Amino acid sequence: MTNPLVMASAPVSANTAADGAFYFDLQVKELTLFKLAITADNYIFVFVRPEDQIGLELNRERLGKHPVVEGSPDTRVLYEMAEKSATYERKMDSLTRLYTASQGRQDFAEVLPVIEQEYNKLEQGRREELRNLLLANAGSAAALLLIEKLDITADFDVYDSVASAASRNNPSFKPAADLKQKVALERKLAVGNPAPEISLPGPDGGEIKLSSLRGKVVLIDFWASWCGPCRRENPEVVRIYNRFRDKGFEVFGVSLDRDRDAWLNAIAKDGLVWTQVSDLKYWQSQAALLYGVKSIPHTVLIDQEGKIIMRRLRGKALERKLEEIFGN
Repeated sequence: MTNPLVMASAPVSANTAADGAFYFDLQVKELTLFKLAITADNYIFVFVRPEDQIGLELNRERLGKHPVVEGSPDTRVLYEMAEKSATYERKMDSLTRLYTASQGRQDFAEVLPVIEQEYNKLEQGRREELRNLLLANAGSAAALLLIEKLDITADFDVYDSVASAASRNNPSFKPAADLKQKVALERKLAVGNPAPEISLPGPDGGEIKLSSLRGKVVLIDFWASWCGPCRRENPEVVRIYNRFRDKGFEVFGVSLDRDRDAWLNAIAKDGLVWTQVSDLKYWQSQAALLYGVKSIPHTVLIDQEGKIIMRRLRGKALERKLEEIFGN
């Protein structure tokens, strides 16, 4: 990890004012996000605009705990929203600890449903609270930092609102532009839309197109030889493939490998007999960028016409979906 760029610093020592006050004189030309830190794990994020004169009252033991913010509405909104979300998260953490502590109890089977019910109730409350807060503050730059706490597929409406309002209010702020681009990609990959064409080299070097499998239900499977979770999941994909292949199911493997030999060896060792392609460009894979793949394994299921049925299906969830399509 590279060291952060220090834009300004102030000594906090015997020379500091008796009340611990100090100040920075920052010159910014546009909205900028700063990280004010005492140590690596004791910091606060601060949004600064060119015209801002910001005052902060902070707990030096934990800068981000209940900060009093003047002159930066974006920063104030950020920590107000974060604290409301954290209230739920602290309770959920307590339930997780209770779950761990209860595992050795004789009545664990009776306790477990109660814990799970309460946890799910808190998770739903946290999600609704955050949804409402983000929608109410969609145009604030603060929303850009908290939006990732929601799932873009389940809460696309919130992502769309925040992306539109935040980019309109902060047109030169890169996170706003990035979110707008992410939302546009998600809309493009929505259920029912045509899956973008993939045309990449196969193991023998010849180009293979995703559309060459038209007429079959196809699982686009993004993976790599170096990806532990992918390799552990491959036997399950093989099992599901063997169960449904004669009914019209195919897999189109897209590897994010860099090393050709490692890729081919993994195909052979894991018994991946379906179509495989890779441009050996790692995370810069043309297909990965086209589908917005940020982590693997990642899957996209498409129908016989090449339209997206569902994304991120794996294991039993994938098998149940194929049972719906093909029958048992």
